[in-house]
Amino acid sequence: MKKERNIKTRSVIGKVTCILLTLTLGMTAFTGCGKKIDSASAFEEAKTIDKNYIYKQEDFAKVLNDGDKVTTLGRNGDRIVSICHSAEGTFKYISFNTDGSDVQSADIGGQKDDYITTCTFDNDGNAYMVYRECSDDGVTGSFLEKVTPSGEVVYKYDITEELEKNWEYLRTMTWTEKHGLVCAMLDGLATFDEQSGFKVIVDKKALSGMGGITNVLELADNKLFVNYFDEKSYDQSFVIVNAENNKVEKKLGGFESHGYYTFFKDENNTLYGADSDGVYKYNEQSDTADKVLDYTDSYISSDQVMSQVGFIALNEKEILADTSADYNAPDSLVKLTKVNPEDVKDKTIITLSALYLEKQIKDQILEFNRTNDKYAIKIIDYSELGNGNYEDIIKQFNLDLTAGKVADIMCFSGNESAIEKYANKGILLDLAPAFEQGGPLGDLEILPNIKEMMNYNGKTYTFIPTFEPITYVVRAEDANGKTSLSYKDCDELIKSRGTDYKAAFGSLNTRMSVCSYFWVYYGKEFLDIKSKKCNFDTPEFVEFLKFTNNFPDEEPVDVVNDYDIDAPYTTGDAIFYGLGFRNIWEYAKLKQVIFHGDIEMVGCPNNLGKNLAAIQGPSFAINSKTEHMDVIYDLIRDMMTANTQSTGGFSPVKSVFEEQLQSATKEASDNDTFANTYDPVTFEDIKLDPLSEDDVKKFYDYVVAIDTFASVNMQISNIIMEEASAYFKGEKTAEEVAKIIQNRVGVYIDENT
Repeated sequence: MKKERNIKTRSVIGKVTCILLTLTLGMTAFTGCGKKIDSASAFEEAKTIDKNYIYKQEDFAKVLNDGDKVTTLGRNGDRIVSICHSAEGTFKYISFNTDGSDVQSADIGGQKDDYITTCTFDNDGNAYMVYRECSDDGVTGSFLEKVTPSGEVVYKYDITEELEKNWEYLRTMTWTEKHGLVCAMLDGLATFDEQSGFKVIVDKKALSGMGGITNVLELADNKLFVNYFDEKSYDQSFVIVNAENNKVEKKLGGFESHGYYTFFKDENNTLYGADSDGVYKYNEQSDTADKVLDYTDSYISSDQVMSQVGFIALNEKEILADTSADYNAPDSLVKLTKVNPEDVKDKTIITLSALYLEKQIKDQILEFNRTNDKYAIKIIDYSELGNGNYEDIIKQFNLDLTAGKVADIMCFSGNESAIEKYANKGILLDLAPAFEQGGPLGDLEILPNIKEMMNYNGKTYTFIPTFEPITYVVRAEDANGKTSLSYKDCDELIKSRGTDYKAAFGSLNTRMSVCSYFWVYYGKEFLDIKSKKCNFDTPEFVEFLKFTNNFPDEEPVDVVNDYDIDAPYTTGDAIFYGLGFRNIWEYAKLKQVIFHGDIEMVGCPNNLGKNLAAIQGPSFAINSKTEHMDVIYDLIRDMMTANTQSTGGFSPVKSVFEEQLQSATKEASDNDTFANTYDPVTFEDIKLDPLSEDDVKKFYDYVVAIDTFASVNMQISNIIMEEASAYFKGEKTAEEVAKIIQNRVGVYIDENT
């Protein structure tokens, strides 16, 4: 069993494929979105900031100790209560006044690997925790425990057998005035006490179609609010139930059935729901969920407000939350306080439209908005407007550009094939003069290969603010002095180990995922959008199809953890490690933890004798008619020179890139989330040793030699997958399929560029 704090899930198509999907559009952002595309409204809303929904964020200093991870927040009268996992690895009970004063702490005990799955507090401040005891051998027991504010254990009820059968056995719980402890169970809502155990008071039949309960709270008049999802559609239901007659009394309006909320209440039992956009207050009279806090306009990152911990509303104007830059970063408690609309300063709005924006870019924009007194950037994120269909989203994005609905800044990631098309229409600004000597960005020395990737026929229509090199890595001894491996080399290496392609490439890659995305590594060999050429009808692509046919055809699992991916490499069962380097410390991890020795970055296998690696990163363009170029130049500078080592990604500016690499030649701090990692076999937390200057030079030389920009075009990927399936089924030869793909992709390029 891996420690809970180190678990990271990956999507079903493998580590490399995940990297490429994230590059394209972060397709998981569309899953279950369900909103109809309405970019017109989004553009209108982006022009203004509604001053009625703005809160300011203030840190609660001196409440948490360094290394404390908050597992739950609650309220006991005039005090805030919390259960934390301390830096020493044990649990502790913390309470403090609503202004952050009079912090009191009591040790609860527990082991370093134990973790809490849900927790709540009663009116006397007693905590009720469902937690799992763990050792190096895995979970040793699961318990429902009652603990006093002084740390005394009142009872410890064993639910090991139940949770081993189904981890959703007890998903969440709450304390109620009338019923005591109420638990969300597989069969409905149940009360619990030590003598009687669990007793169902609202059964599954009353909650029509209930697949699982995600929130339960007691509101006024002892009524219970329940949020559950449908077992078939996974749509959300929001209801008020009466435990006395086992019936749903009311279905609440206002909340989106496809949305995902964290619910909480204030001292008056008023219901609030928070999603990725903001916080909403339920209005019983109008049966609506009225927005009270807008994250974007308040310059608050919803990603950093940890929804699994929740919120505490002191009242409508003051909300407490737990924040963290990422899962492994230190926690901090913050207060969100409503700002009087009259005190909100007016700012000039700069709009930014995107098919998808990664978290680190959003965080940079939030920081710009917080620190700039005159300007604010509003994001029009098409992934949040979409109905889950990538083709609809990209179609709407292109239609808007053609119709003149153009933001000041555009992110073309996933739509690079359209850049030159809109440049030719005069929509995009040529940034080349800005990067020339004497221009506003002329002092920035861009890495030569990145600069070339920003170039279109001698003009610079895009800028790449951050990037990741993606490649394949093997043990140096497996490379045998080669910097590139042919298909034959791979086959011989796999057979010599007595393994297969599924295991050798990390177990998650299927024929279709490899065929759909690995061709991106080949860059101009197969597809050159800038030159409007494709070369799929070639011996190399035929051999690529035959190479792909070695992979398994079975359906992948739903999710997999990083340590499940990494462990086979440490034992030698897996050979080819594909990844995007988000940080130089990942190179150190490969040498010191994964392969335990020298490594070689060999790129994607091919018969061309070339080291086929790629650069992935977001592509931004500027509206040629924007009225805000001066401040946009400042923004470009800030984005390209940002040292993003805490969030991941490399700067394209030579001096900053070199600084990022040199940071790994020095002893890392204990708070460096990249240099402090884990061993996937022993599950022990370790700190990586500094890299040598030779290692840094080798990495630098490798990165600046990469000449392929990894732009995944989903339409072309779909064409390749559709046609390649006939070859995999034995219905057509690889040569026949290659010709068909060449014709279809050629038509697509002619029609779309």
